[in-house]
Amino acid sequence: MIFSDFTEGVVYFKDGTRTAAFLNYDTYEEEMIFKNGNEVLALASPELIASIKIEDRIFEWLEGDVFLERLDSTPVLIYKRNRNQLISKGKGTAFGGVSNTSSVQPVNNLPRGYDKQTSELTINEDFELKPDNLYYAKEKTSFRSLTSQNEFCKVFGGNKKEVAKFIKTEKLNMQDLNDVIKIIEYCKNNQ
Repeated sequence: MIFSDFTEGVVYFKDGTRTAAFLNYDTYEEEMIFKNGNEVLALASPELIASIKIEDRIFEWLEGDVFLERLDSTPVLIYKRNRNQLISKGKGTAFGGVSNTSSVQPVNNLPRGYDKQTSELTINEDFELKPDNLYYAKEKTSFRSLTSQNEFCKVFGGNKKEVAKFIKTEKLNMQDLNDVIKIIEYCKNNQ
């Protein structure tokens, strides 16, 4: 979850109406959830939502149940897809050890996200959630993923070969916000 607990927020609908609720964002399932009494539910029909404000953070709908967080504090307006991947820490072995190379016996699947990808779970295997965030830019009414140097060049300009060389030379990670900002600034300065 993004917030440590359900936090009061406001859902703004495209028809101009709004409603207050206790909200949180599940970064594994990639869905906005809310608390209704003792029940935890996912927002229905997210395509009808213009934006969601929780504390000082704004979220906009991307697709399926996925919402992007608007990052106003950056030099250029970009959006963050807050998500986590389930990663194995290793399988239990003899004498209480853990190994990533032990034979894995799948016993169940854990579905996730709007596209219902699954993660296999096994007996005596320990898992952890690792951040796997993506960044987007907004063009008019649609979002463009910033996952390759080609996408950066399409949105912000710049020569593809020079941008690729810059990313490689500087060893930049397109999942790190500071590195994404460096790539955007490089693209804008080298159009």
